[in-house]
Amino acid sequence: MTKDYSPNTEHRLVGRSLDGVAMRAIDWLWTGWIPKGYVTLLAGETGAGKSTVLADVTARVTTGAPWPGENETHRRTPGRVLWLGSEDGISEMTKPRLVACKADCGKVINIDGAVQQGERKTFSLQDDIAGVEEYLRYARNEGNPFTMLVIDPVTSYLPGRELRKVDMNDAGQLRSILEPWLVLAQEFSIAIVCVTHFAKDTSRSMLHRVLGSAAFAQTCRSLVAVVAREGEGRHAKALVQVKVNLPEHPDGSWKFSTAKVQVASDPESGKPINATHPVWEALDSTLTPESMVGKSTRGPVSKFEAVFGFWLRQHFAEKPSEPWQLVDEVKAAALMAGMATSRWWQGNSSKYLVKKNQGGKWYCQPKTAQDENNVIQFPRDPAQ
Repeated sequence: MTKDYSPNTEHRLVGRSLDGVAMRAIDWLWTGWIPKGYVTLLAGETGAGKSTVLADVTARVTTGAPWPGENETHRRTPGRVLWLGSEDGISEMTKPRLVACKADCGKVINIDGAVQQGERKTFSLQDDIAGVEEYLRYARNEGNPFTMLVIDPVTSYLPGRELRKVDMNDAGQLRSILEPWLVLAQEFSIAIVCVTHFAKDTSRSMLHRVLGSAAFAQTCRSLVAVVAREGEGRHAKALVQVKVNLPEHPDGSWKFSTAKVQVASDPESGKPINATHPVWEALDSTLTPESMVGKSTRGPVSKFEAVFGFWLRQHFAEKPSEPWQLVDEVKAAALMAGMATSRWWQGNSSKYLVKKNQGGKWYCQPKTAQDENNVIQFPRDPAQ
C-alpha cells in the first residue's frame, strides 16, 4: 500500500530550495563561547564554580560590560535575563552572587514556577514552553526583549505530563524535550544556557562526562566546562570550550580564580552576606579538554557506549520471561531507539552481550560479572 503524501493529507513533507535561503552570520553573545539562537551547555563538577561563572555572564549581559579580554571601553547595549534555577536559594545564593559580580538585578527576571488551573506547580520543560514563548514575545513586542535564558540545572525541569519519569539515558526522550527549545532560541534570537553536572568517571573525555544521555551534548551547539586547575590552589579554575559546532572558537581556555566578597548584611540577624565572583586571568592556549583531563585510562568512549549498557538492561528487564532474545530483534530495537548504528553494533555489541546459536538461530542476553570471567552457563534452548 502506498501512503499518500499529497498536500491534501494531514501528514506531508515540507521542503524548500536552498537557492532562496539567505545566508546569515552567527550572532554571538560571547564570541566563541555562547551563541545567540542556540543552546549552550555549561557543565562541571559540583562546587567547580559553574554558578559563579554564570553570575558573571549575567552581570555582563545586564550591564553591557565587556567580556574577559576585551577593552574596558568596549561596551554593548545591556540586555535582560530570564532565570530558572532550583538548586540555589534566590535570596541566599543567587542574588548575592549577582551582586558580587555587579549585575543589574532589575534586568534579571526569576521564574518562580507555573500555575495550572489556579494551582502552583513545578516548572516543566515539556509543559511550560508555551508560557515562556508568550513571555518572550510580550517582552519583544514591548521593546524590552530578553537576551539570555538560564536553566539551572536542566535535569530538574525535564519531567512533565507526557513523560513523568524521564530516562536520562534515553536519547530519544531527551531529544523530544530539548529540541523545541532550540526552535525557541532561533525564533527569539536568545541564548539559552543550560547547566548540568559531570559524571564522576574522570577517565572519560569531558564531552562524555556530561551527566545523562549523549542527547544533551548533541542538542547544544556549545559545550563549556568549568574545571579545577589541579595543583594551583583550591580557588584556581578554568573555563574550557569542549565542543562548539560553529565557526568561531576561542583557541584556548580562560584561567580564573574565585574571590569572596561581602555584598551586604542580613537585615534581621546582622550577619555578613558573602558571595564569590570570578577574577579572570588569561586566555591560555595550552589548556585544552585533553590536557585538563589527562590521558584517558580507557581510551576514547563512543557516544553509544555512554548509554548502551543502560538501555540494554532496561530492554531485557521489560521482558523478564524472555532471558534469551533473538540477536536480530535486539539489534533492530537498538537501532530504532538510536542506541547504536549497524557498524557500531558489529564492533561492540559482544562487549555487552553473551551470544549463542541454538537451532540455527542466534540468541543473546546481557553479560554478567560471571560472564566476564568466561564461566557461562547456557540455559535450555529457548526455541525448544
